[in-house]
Amino acid sequence: MKKIQKYRLVVQILCLVLTIFGFFTNFKATLLLILGLTLLSGVFYCGWICPYGFIQDLFSRVGRLLGIKKKKMPIFIQKVLVFSRYILLALVSLIGSDLIFNIMSFDPRINFEKLLLSDIGTIGSITVMLFFVFIALFFDRPFCNYFCFEGAKFGLMSHFRVFTIKRDKSTCVNCKKCDMTCPMNIEVSKCTNLRSPQCINCFKCISSCPVKGTLTYGKANMIQREKKKYLAMLISVFVLIGAFLVYNIYNGTNPLNLENKHLSESTSDKTMLGETASSKSNEFTVISEEDSKSLGDGAGIADGIYTGKSEGFRGPMTVQVTVKNEHIIAVEVIEHRDDRKWFNRANNVIPDKIVNKQNADVNAVSGATYSSRGIIDGVKNALKKQNK
Repeated sequence: MKKIQKYRLVVQILCLVLTIFGFFTNFKATLLLILGLTLLSGVFYCGWICPYGFIQDLFSRVGRLLGIKKKKMPIFIQKVLVFSRYILLALVSLIGSDLIFNIMSFDPRINFEKLLLSDIGTIGSITVMLFFVFIALFFDRPFCNYFCFEGAKFGLMSHFRVFTIKRDKSTCVNCKKCDMTCPMNIEVSKCTNLRSPQCINCFKCISSCPVKGTLTYGKANMIQREKKKYLAMLISVFVLIGAFLVYNIYNGTNPLNLENKHLSESTSDKTMLGETASSKSNEFTVISEEDSKSLGDGAGIADGIYTGKSEGFRGPMTVQVTVKNEHIIAVEVIEHRDDRKWFNRANNVIPDKIVNKQNADVNAVSGATYSSRGIIDGVKNALKKQNK
């Protein structure tokens, strides 16, 4: 396990390169793989894949080369601050206000990925991003420790992991090197099976341990009573997840973000023939030309389906606009990366407004400003290319 940090560095560099070349622009399969890995064996994403996490690690190394002594958050303060990213996760998940999304727009991890994908953020966003990188010279992973709500989500999911870091009490010399080297400020020396949601599986604790075999990674060791408790909690989690999926599917939503291509194609065909007055699915809003009130942005544009690209909250968005008889008769978002909950707020309203008004100068939906702007800008860009 002493060479594990070299392997980890190679993986981090590889993932950074893949991100630069747009590896995460279509990441549904990757995300499902990461979620499955997290449930089984902990948060490998944060410790091995996340590009902004790697940049913080890189600047931490730079700090050491410059002779800057690493500082540790006092444990009594750490025990309070450790809840900050979970509070932020709760706010983001439960409150759909523009204030929350304005705060999220300065998330350095998101902005760093956008920067790598050639989408330069605002001066404020870049400043915040550089601020956390600078702090990483003095503290290990400052953003990951206290502000990353995505890491908090993965951490909570990993709480019931089967494979984890284990400590053999009988051989431990209590030197606390594992505590000192942990970038997430976890007291590894007090654990038997490390189940902290803060753990990012960087394995620095194992690499620093002076006694071979004291810290290892593998299947958690549990006594019979612990196994029963663990199994009961795990079943409860899966029941809750199952109930959530069934409830959403029953109410007509698609929590797994799966596309119903047959429905979209069928609806599109009927619309082009003028057979439907107004119909709608989760990502497709249409209206026949008879219901269009007047010429607007579609004036002078030949019949056809046009595509425009724009920027949503989490990255690129692709919008498809159908024009017939110089009228906008359909608006469809065919690709996006925004969170489903917030995207639906915008998508359930904005396409209808554009079709009914016949132009893209419509107001954004409160609580879904960035997704709204993505749809609006996508329509404008699709039609702008035809007016040149």
